[in-house]
Amino acid sequence: MLPVKKIYVDSKYKTADSKSDANFKFQLPQTCYMPDNTKFFISDVAIPHTWYTINDFNCKLYLRTIVVDSNNPLDGLRFDHIITLNRGTYNGTTFKSELQTKIQGATGTLPTMNFDPTTNQLSLFIGLFQFQFLTDHELQDPETLTAGNFAWNGDAYDKSNLQSANNIISNTTDYSTAYEGATHPMHKQLNLQPIRNVYIHSPNLGNFNTLGPRGESTIIKKVPVNNNYSEMIFSDYNAGEMDALDCSKQTLRQLEFRLTNVDGIEIPFNGNQVSFSIVFN
Repeated sequence: MLPVKKIYVDSKYKTADSKSDANFKFQLPQTCYMPDNTKFFISDVAIPHTWYTINDFNCKLYLRTIVVDSNNPLDGLRFDHIITLNRGTYNGTTFKSELQTKIQGATGTLPTMNFDPTTNQLSLFIGLFQFQFLTDHELQDPETLTAGNFAWNGDAYDKSNLQSANNIISNTTDYSTAYEGATHPMHKQLNLQPIRNVYIHSPNLGNFNTLGPRGESTIIKKVPVNNNYSEMIFSDYNAGEMDALDCSKQTLRQLEFRLTNVDGIEIPFNGNQVSFSIVFN
């Protein structure tokens, strides 16, 4: 017989040594041995949408500018800048203002920007500069940088932790495009929902028979983000036999969970708790 039919998990009651509500341990009051042919699924999920548009993990843009003005003694010189956006929740208009302010601070030139709410498109050019936002691919492999294969000459950055906001401005191709002046401005679709799905992982529940987008085998539930900031995300799903995961012959006492985005980055819930149920069969 099953020692327990359902476990109600709430990160409010995480162990004292848990790191956060996105990386926590949950202690059971008794040891539960799951017999052969036991399966489980995750249901009754309640996740607060309390992360921001711009967070610590997606707050930076890497801007390359080249002066194109024959009357300027700096003509042809190249400058690389790391643009750090302030954490917060943005709409198209407020994001445009934030990016405009940060570019002016870095380059000394107020960029010309427009946001069209009907197309969700941002347009931008920066005075007499040719410019481009370097892609994650270029930044992680500097030898591929365009604009004459010039090496990065700005402040140092961590290739393994770019904190890139390129997804926000849909700068997601392998190689960046150079833009120049009012006749060739940048046009980019804004994506102000940086997390599309929440992935619930557990390293000690289940027999690792799932495969995630990055090759992970610890994902036990994917929850689509179907509500806006400050709302609650619910997922109440009764799995069929083919959807349940195997946990045969496992001994359960202290369960571990991580909630991440598609890149495996733990989601900042900013002090808010998550809850879900584990149903056994």
